[in-house]
Amino acid sequence: MPGVAIGPMRSFRIRGSSVNMRPEALVMKLAILLFSILVASFGLNAQDYTRGVGVYPGDPKAYNGAVLAPETQTYRNLALHRPAYSSSSYDYNLTAQLVTDGIRDTRLPRWVSTASSVSGTLPRREREHPIDDNPITSVDLPGTGGWIQIEPGGRDTPIEVDRVDVIARAWSFAPQTGPWTCVVLGSDDGKSWTELGRASGTEVPPAPEWMHARQLKTSILFSSPARNRSYRLQIDGPNVGQWQVGEVALFDKNRRMEVGGPYDFTSAWRSAGNGEEWVYVDLGADCMVDHLVLFWIERAVEGVIQISDDANTWRTIQTLPTDDGLTDDLKLARPERGRYVRVLMTRAASPDGYVLSELEVFGRGGPMPRAQAAPKAREGERVELARGAWRIQRDSLVSANGSAISKPGFQADDWLPATVPGTVLSSYRDDGAVPDPNYGRNQLMISDSFFYSNFWYRDEFIVPPSAPGRHVWLNFDGINWKADVFFNGEKLGRVEGGFMRGRFDVTRLLRRRANALAVLIIRNASPGSVKEKTLAQTDSNGGVLGADNPTAHASIGWDWIPTIRGRDTGIWGDVYLTTSGPVTIERPFVTTTLPLPDLSYADVNVEVTLRNHEQREVAGTLRGQFGAVRFEKRVTVPAASDITVSLNPATGGRRDTGNRICMRRSSHSKRGAITSLTQNRFARECVSSLIRRKVVRSRFSLMAVASSRVAAIGAFLNPCCAIAPENTMRQFGITKR
Repeated sequence: MPGVAIGPMRSFRIRGSSVNMRPEALVMKLAILLFSILVASFGLNAQDYTRGVGVYPGDPKAYNGAVLAPETQTYRNLALHRPAYSSSSYDYNLTAQLVTDGIRDTRLPRWVSTASSVSGTLPRREREHPIDDNPITSVDLPGTGGWIQIEPGGRDTPIEVDRVDVIARAWSFAPQTGPWTCVVLGSDDGKSWTELGRASGTEVPPAPEWMHARQLKTSILFSSPARNRSYRLQIDGPNVGQWQVGEVALFDKNRRMEVGGPYDFTSAWRSAGNGEEWVYVDLGADCMVDHLVLFWIERAVEGVIQISDDANTWRTIQTLPTDDGLTDDLKLARPERGRYVRVLMTRAASPDGYVLSELEVFGRGGPMPRAQAAPKAREGERVELARGAWRIQRDSLVSANGSAISKPGFQADDWLPATVPGTVLSSYRDDGAVPDPNYGRNQLMISDSFFYSNFWYRDEFIVPPSAPGRHVWLNFDGINWKADVFFNGEKLGRVEGGFMRGRFDVTRLLRRRANALAVLIIRNASPGSVKEKTLAQTDSNGGVLGADNPTAHASIGWDWIPTIRGRDTGIWGDVYLTTSGPVTIERPFVTTTLPLPDLSYADVNVEVTLRNHEQREVAGTLRGQFGAVRFEKRVTVPAASDITVSLNPATGGRRDTGNRICMRRSSHSKRGAITSLTQNRFARECVSSLIRRKVVRSRFSLMAVASSRVAAIGAFLNPCCAIAPENTMRQFGITKR
């Protein structure tokens, strides 16, 4: 064999055995092994083992969203719920997404403009700093002569204001800031100003120590309510070197008038300029197009309709009408083929720019979102409520109430398939209704105000029959922010908070055939304003969304994340059905106490809540095992009640032998201290015993806390057994008294 030295036979040891093999034979076997590895690697590469870089979930089998399937036969609006892109947008609400959301609006939207004496008109990313409910984001002004101007725009009627609240930090080299004055002026043309109210004081109060400054908080009451187009705050402090104005809040009858943020929704795109601008829709595939309809609020008086195969090279297929109508119904001379359809505007009718509510493109082709088949339900197992008939719709587009929506047969054919578990935004992304926000400038194409809404989720499913005497539970592992839950026409209750679990007994409501579930996801009360993250400017962290905790606080924007549209609202955790006996064990809590400084043993306390779901008293024996220690306790749970049971050396828990339980065991910690859970043999043995003996049925977590005088280990476990009538108690190892 060329390149291989052939020598005497040598002995090689393989897997502990001595094998005689010539070197050339070994080389041949290694070559065969290498070839086999290469073939296997090519096979693996051919498999669909990931959905893409940065895509969650990466495993295709774990993906519960819709699949985009070709639909070439139906003549329809191809642009409906397809991603749209624009050359610009005035703010983070009036974005390109809204021209394909299926909502035709005729109202002029609201918007806001802000300016300061130092910077002039503030750019989009800084525009809402003085009005975003977050005093940390601020506008800098000099000690005297500075002003901030707020101009709520759009709509025909200005808002009414009777009070302005101001929060500002004062920086001064002098030990005392001295007197200060705040004056609010109003104007309808930005030129002539009228004083509406003022406030003053002799000294700016100290701020919290961490601010290292003084902080002014004041309310300026107007002599009478005002309806001006512009409001200007002038703030002066002769001894102040610089003001940082963090909040200028407008009020009417003690109600805050939110002029920024996502609070006001109008389904329309508004451009940032009034010269050449464009907006286009990605139809998802080459389509045949023959008819377009544009619904304007502020129209273009010059422009064209274009089509493209790649969104780079465009060809004109129609000229926009030059009349002053707000609806352009354009039937093409002949069908055109392409994937992208663009409205190119060159001259606006209004100095406010272009405002387009809807772009409809009719023809054949393109993909449609199709829900995946629901997992098969098997008797006696946890029933996963995923895929299948889950649908989602914006609350503003639904006229029915929860009782009607949660009845089998409710018509939701025009709703979009919902990804469960997943956020509202995830459903729209999976359905192809918005661009993927993880790439480029796509986040800026998605409307913040569209997703600041309550949303309905709905599902229909069939449940396998359960054994007599069993209770069926509807479980929610996580929603955000709050949720009202309806099942088969009845309201079950509410889940409060983004990290709270929900559990509802649906035994009496179950039907043998179709069952219907409706969930109203309730939006955050304090969404805050968008933080636009760029490489040059990352903006500040956090915001008023923290007032809604528990919620996905970082979704307001942090140094590592931009503001997420919708603030991660939705059904983000699993939804499923489980069964139990009449009595369940809830909130198990295991703690250990070390008699410091003695580390040779630990006292263990096991505490559980027993809940009786029947209208009769249930008695039995609670049994458990912790490591090698077995214990039991006779209990009686009153009808429709719950009791807390604590088992430890002091409560007289019993061994199987009848002796008092001694829940002590050597800790075996090294050097006389427990440094971590994984280094502690006692803790490892207890946990492994729980898992090995199936005391824990589902997820668990552990927490270790240590200090100079205290060391404790807590285990938070899901229900692990139940007290049931005699005919079902044997499976739990529980003896009836």
